[in-house]
Order: sequence, then structure tokens, then C-alpha cells
Amino acid sequence: MQAMLELAQPVAHIRLSGHFTWEGQRSFRQVTQDMLTHKGVDTIHFDLSGVETMDSTALGMLLLLHERAKGRPILLHGMRPDIRTMVEIANTGGIFELR
Repeated sequence: MQAMLELAQPVAHIRLSGHFTWEGQRSFRQVTQDMLTHKGVDTIHFDLSGVETMDSTALGMLLLLHERAKGRPILLHGMRPDIRTMVEIANTGGIFELR
């Protein structure tokens, strides 16, 4: 998986591509840690249009990010229909905004 960060404060744009699975956790952690260290980031946008597959570990990474984001809204967009369905099923508390 590849993860790219673009800061346009107050929004952090993170673009993921490839297979969003356990093997991509190092890239995910690095880009999200970099993003969280920047003051002035109020909102986090994930572009998932390049994600081919996503597993439950990836959902866990997103949930952990939600905790670390400390109330900052997280928007997920550009998901393939099968990935969106998985996120919708797991998103029982409305944690993420989906587009």
C-alpha cells in the first residue's frame, strides 16, 4: 500500500492506494503520525479511490486513528462499492463521514 499526505490546512488529505491490509500498517502509521504532529489540522480526508482491497485490520487502523485524532472529523471518500459496504457495516457509531 502507498500512502501520500498533502496538507492544505486546516485539512489533511491522505491518499491511499493498493491493498489496505496489515502489510500496509507501517506506511499508514507513518503518514498519520506525520499528519497528527502538524498544528492547525482540523479535518482529515482520506481518498480511498486507489484502494483495491481492504481488510478488517485496515478498519482497525482507521478506528485507532479516530482515537488518536481526538475529535477531529475523518472523511472517507472514493471507496469502491465493496469497500464502502464493509465500512458501512463496521461504522455502527457513525465514526466516519462517508462520501
